[in-house]
Amino acid sequence: MNTYWEAMSIQQLVRGFAPVLHFHPKEGEHCCFPSDAEEVFKRYHMDWTLFGEGKAPKTLDRSAPRYFGSWTDDNLTQIRYWIWYNYNDFPTGPLGIGKHLGDWEHIEVRLFQGLDPVCLLSNHDSARIAASSGTFPGFATEAAMLEDTHLHAWVALGSHAHYPSPTSQPRCYARLFCDKIADNGAMWHTEQNLKSLADTNFNAFKGRWGDQRSPWSPLNEHNNRWRNAPDLRPV
Repeated sequence: MNTYWEAMSIQQLVRGFAPVLHFHPKEGEHCCFPSDAEEVFKRYHMDWTLFGEGKAPKTLDRSAPRYFGSWTDDNLTQIRYWIWYNYNDFPTGPLGIGKHLGDWEHIEVRLFQGLDPVCLLSNHDSARIAASSGTFPGFATEAAMLEDTHLHAWVALGSHAHYPSPTSQPRCYARLFCDKIADNGAMWHTEQNLKSLADTNFNAFKGRWGDQRSPWSPLNEHNNRWRNAPDLRPV
């Protein structure tokens, strides 16, 4: 068990545990890479009907912001890292399934006093767990691939769901329409340009980022502290 992080400040923790993202080699051909949510909010928050389908940018801009929020109490610190995409395009979904404006994805790190970190990776309407030890009841857990304390996560083509490994079992619908994950795409160390949600121009916005199929704001109750897993100590 390695809990040296317990002496770190929240600022050090946020930077120290920021994930490393691996994108599918064809992401730029199919959909889009992360971009600046504040620019989108500035342009469209007064009238979201003007926010239309736009599968850009087509290349990874490593200077794009990564947003974060955190919670801390006596025995647990949670950090949630948020990434904004302009569009969600599930590549094999029929009849428009999985296609919608805007796409907020996140990775959460839970740091329990006396235990190894547990990472929860957003994956459609649920989460995948990556950890070196410990899990929550009802969740399957995969080994965390770490670079120091930085979790490596693989981003599914178009849908941007997260996976702990390029060989993870992908999410499928009707056993036919599955996420696509692969190595050898663009890689992003997200510890640079981190920005607190509290310091953004959308820090009070709790609505949807687009139409009624678009995602809720990271600050909406839908994305509450226990969204990914219940308030339980891992076993």
